[in-house]
Amino acid sequence: MVTDSAESDVQFETAADTTYDPLTETAQTTFDGGTDSVVVAVVEAVATVTGSEVTAMPPLFASVDPEALSSLVERPRGRAVTVSFFYEGCRVTVSGDGDVTAELTEQ
Repeated sequence: MVTDSAESDVQFETAADTTYDPLTETAQTTFDGGTDSVVVAVVEAVATVTGSEVTAMPPLFASVDPEALSSLVERPRGRAVTVSFFYEGCRVTVSGDGDVTAELTEQ
């Protein structure tokens, strides 16, 4: 599904409520800590930006410890938490409020 935002940017809606903006080469999605884990959200957002199949992606643990990431952002302990790292040519930012952003970069 293609939608137009107020700024006339074209955005594509992909699986799992992930949105992709081809102008900024950025994907955004959310996780809830329950059925939508942060690891799944990260991999889906990066797959969207890079045009890769989720099953063809290398393991996330090559870039970040998934258990530590989950612990930090799924249970932020009353304070704002944001974690950024690089995975598959993308800068990934995950926040404790459930937001994941993947932006294509040239490392």
